[in-house]
Amino acid sequence: MSISLAATAHGSVDKSISGWVNCNVSSEQTEGVARAIAAAAHSAFTLIVDCPVRVHIGSDISRSIFIDDGTSITFTGPGKFTVDNVLIPAFVIANSSNINLTDWDLEYDGSLPADPGRFQAGFQGDLRGDPRAAAHGTPRGASGAHPANEFNDLRITPWLAANRGITFDRSQGGVHSVWAGPSNASALFFIAGDTSNVAVTGMRVSAPVTAGADRFAPMVFSLSKNYKSHQTVTAKTPMTGQYVAIPHHLSFSNITFDGTYMGWQGNAANVLIQNVQSHRYADLQDAAGENVGGVDNWFAPPHLIYLNYADTGDPALFNRNIRITNVVDDGPRVGAARNTKSGNALSLKIGCVACSVDHYTSRRPDGFLDVLASDGLTISNAAATYDSTFESNQWPAWRFPSSGYSRLTFENIVLEDSAAETIHPPIDGAGQLSNQNIVFSHVRVHLNRWAGAGRLLPDIAGQGNDVALEYVIAADSSRLVSVQKGAVSLTLRATPVEVAAGGAAELVWTSRGGGACSASGTWSGALAPEGSRSVSLATAGPHDFTIACQNSGDPTTATVRVVAEK
Repeated sequence: MSISLAATAHGSVDKSISGWVNCNVSSEQTEGVARAIAAAAHSAFTLIVDCPVRVHIGSDISRSIFIDDGTSITFTGPGKFTVDNVLIPAFVIANSSNINLTDWDLEYDGSLPADPGRFQAGFQGDLRGDPRAAAHGTPRGASGAHPANEFNDLRITPWLAANRGITFDRSQGGVHSVWAGPSNASALFFIAGDTSNVAVTGMRVSAPVTAGADRFAPMVFSLSKNYKSHQTVTAKTPMTGQYVAIPHHLSFSNITFDGTYMGWQGNAANVLIQNVQSHRYADLQDAAGENVGGVDNWFAPPHLIYLNYADTGDPALFNRNIRITNVVDDGPRVGAARNTKSGNALSLKIGCVACSVDHYTSRRPDGFLDVLASDGLTISNAAATYDSTFESNQWPAWRFPSSGYSRLTFENIVLEDSAAETIHPPIDGAGQLSNQNIVFSHVRVHLNRWAGAGRLLPDIAGQGNDVALEYVIAADSSRLVSVQKGAVSLTLRATPVEVAAGGAAELVWTSRGGGACSASGTWSGALAPEGSRSVSLATAGPHDFTIACQNSGDPTTATVRVVAEK
């Protein structure tokens, strides 16, 4: 089989994948693809995928393809991989570095089982009888063996031993590659351990246009902790940064998803995710739209981006220095929704240290944002539309489900509930006294009607907070401004905010911890800590009503604008 060569501008060599595969998508070419990718390692050449290729993985752990150090793979023209990995990854990057994946076109043509407990694992003959199976204690190819477990213990573990100098010393008990969970093992790309300097640019991942929610790509990028290279590990090796690493120095640019459950999930440091478009998304389910989330909800509730801390407690393994920018999570949502016992599939879920999210748009009906424990996280210039009735009014669009929030900044964000009426507060949580320095600036919430029985505003507790929220409610044409600085809180509501010239608006305010209050702008004079007043607007135009309450420090102020029309 001939191999075509082409010199690049830098004097390196490109090689077409046609030298290893038959360019015919009707027949699988997995072994040829694996050989081509292995040959391109260590900067041998840039592999050019310039024809369509079917990569059959299934649940056969011998077929997952490892991408080693110094590998560059570029797709051009009709180049495309059609993959079908089920419960195990299609491509693995483990303790590897200096990898460039450019302009990939991936189509997922498989189906994750709603009940993996009934799934029969299949294995290639070259792995049968592997003596490492005895150490694992599971018969090779045994009925009911979970492919994700088998992949972890019988594929990636020996690969790390053979290629990364890790000795798995079982004298003190069983020890294998660090288990990442079945959702992560189902990813197209399993990126693990001390992996660094990986650049993914211009990638498109899609399901067939005719695919239902049961045939979407389970996860695109799994980012998982694992043991560092060149060491001996035992069952008692601590999960700390001395022995374990998370992927770092990664970049993902110009990425398009269309037909996925999860985009990114896991732990990483020094990461750039930019220019992302996400279209059709769903939650795991069967072809009938039942068993959403899988039997016993085994598959994690999906998000476009879900970055959680490694469960070791070691700050060296925290998500750190991650920048997410220019993301559009457009939808639509396909298939049935998960039951409300398991949470929702909101767009972004993040816990991070010294991280930022900028220019983020979400149209997911499920919701916008979960903020996990974070220090130094900024989210800015975001717009999110959701439907609070989508999951039976059980969840906010934006919540703080953890504790330990410090130095969080949310600025220039618009959140809109498209439901006819809102029952659950759109923003909820962050009521822990341990919080420090939470800032909301220019954050606006739009509702059609507030029908909740309890408090509309979130309870943002802690020290050094500076919160300014504005709620616009269409049904009664009202605007509510809530301001909190330290121990002083102040709310001011105007109803309606559009009147005819000569008409009146009702102002209602409440302050706590602010001492004396006064009015300014279109109104004036001293004000009680709480009260209401009807104000007339004799002239057409905008009228600003400000209330300021002062304790020992600078005054806390709130302003609403009422427009009188001719």
